[in-house]
Amino acid sequence: MDKVQKNSQLLLTNTPEALRDKFYSLKQPTDLADLLEICYSDLIYHIYIVKPEKRYKIFDIPKKSGGIRQISTPITALKIIQRKLNQVLQAVYQIKPSVHGFVSNKNVVTNARNHVKKRYVLNIDLKDFFPSVNFGRVRGMFMATPYGLHPDVATVLAQICCYNHQLPQGAPTSPIITNMICGKMDSQLQRLAKECKATYTRYADDITFSTSLPKFPKDLAYIVNEEDQEKLIIGDTLFQIIKANGFELNVSAQ
Repeated sequence: MDKVQKNSQLLLTNTPEALRDKFYSLKQPTDLADLLEICYSDLIYHIYIVKPEKRYKIFDIPKKSGGIRQISTPITALKIIQRKLNQVLQAVYQIKPSVHGFVSNKNVVTNARNHVKKRYVLNIDLKDFFPSVNFGRVRGMFMATPYGLHPDVATVLAQICCYNHQLPQGAPTSPIITNMICGKMDSQLQRLAKECKATYTRYADDITFSTSLPKFPKDLAYIVNEEDQEKLIIGDTLFQIIKANGFELNVSAQ
């Protein structure tokens, strides 16, 4: 049993404020090991030496909308490392008012509450939400504003969080990473909603806009008639913001 497993029941002992300060002061990978309160050699072993297929357990579950969703859950040692990193990232992430998924004191109910009794409600979801966030995007996020970490530190962080070069659905770190990745998009969609006199919220990959205006804003969506059937078209402004942030709409769900 390695040191990581011996400490399997322990979370990090520092306060959220201390974790945030230590995160922003990371200069090299050994600093990251100190932050996660594990031996650097153990960290390197579990993210680089252990073969990728032995780091995760893979299984499939059926989707509510049909089809199969692949779940990749890390084995014990890596899961402990990810849980500790999740604790750090929860302290670092500045929660957007519109975000209701994977954050404290918010859930699907608080998300829905924002749209109760509205005249129009538009709900869309993003395609392959977790898998669409690849290793390069995670690494780049940690190097960019507002985090500005050294490339070597960003590389190790991305290595902890990714499997087969993408975010695995089933890892403790994946939800917080997607919220961080979506930070810019959330801000842009919040501004768009304000301009359209609408309300915007996001719960994981589910995006919702609502309004009580007489007509639904065309920048968000509109209806066209095709062969005597009504078809929903996502507004170009909304579509371009989602596309510019590296996501695609799940067209089959519209």
